Amino acid sequence: MSYFDRMNPRYTREMAEEITAQQVIEYLDEEDVDRAVVLAEYAPKTTGVVTNEFIVDFCKGTDRLIPFGCVCLYEGPEPVVQAERCLKEWGCRGIKFLPTYAHFFPDNPRLLPVYELAQDLDFPVMFHTGTSIFKGSRIKYGNPLLLDDIAEDFPRLVIVMSHGGRPFWYSEAEWLLRRHPNMHIDLAGIPPKQLPQIFPHLEQLSDRFVFGTDWPGIQSIAAQADQIRNLPFDPDTIEALLWRNAARLLKIEARALQPS
Repeated sequence: MSYFDRMNPRYTREMAEEITAQQVIEYLDEEDVDRAVVLAEYAPKTTGVVTNEFIVDFCKGTDRLIPFGCVCLYEGPEPVVQAERCLKEWGCRGIKFLPTYAHFFPDNPRLLPVYELAQDLDFPVMFHTGTSIFKGSRIKYGNPLLLDDIAEDFPRLVIVMSHGGRPFWYSEAEWLLRRHPNMHIDLAGIPPKQLPQIFPHLEQLSDRFVFGTDWPGIQSIAAQADQIRNLPFDPDTIEALLWRNAARLLKIEARALQPS
């Protein structure tokens, strides 16, 4: 909790003990955010467990909170059975994988049926890539090049590289976008002011980057968005980064969103 005490004291003071959906929605209103993806987490070796059931129930009753499931390799049914429940029964809109936290390589054979399922259903999958400050993480599992085989073997699978391989593998992550049209990068945890230097081909690949925050690891989503608006990019690129690409991947109709 000390990390969040330092990075977002309001979160630890007002929400950490017993967070509610209404608190999150009120915060989104303050930050001028229309929708947010809410992530389940199976990482008992590092950051803990937030179950699929909890996330689905948390997001129930509002279209502003979009649940993403997670799969566990250590207990319970096979990962593909867990994913089927999330995507077919419980209304999750994608799956998040945490290789560095849960200690697995993305090409683990038990996960291949999950990728096939997500591809067939046309749901995105996200992978934590890059480093992590949390005790117990294993950084060797975070190299985005480990996703090359998956993108090749599942060419219709929408793959999102969370954090863009920060900070060691930014170039590798951007290169993967040029090799695989089904790959994307989310900007969570990357300083917005550094984006032109970190990803020099971002404007040419502007349809492959999606806004992300790493909240509650930051205090203000609006401040992150404002920094992106102030970048020396074409207005169309900024619009794509802030909402249009995510809306496409999540199948949210553009008219349902009102970006500012």
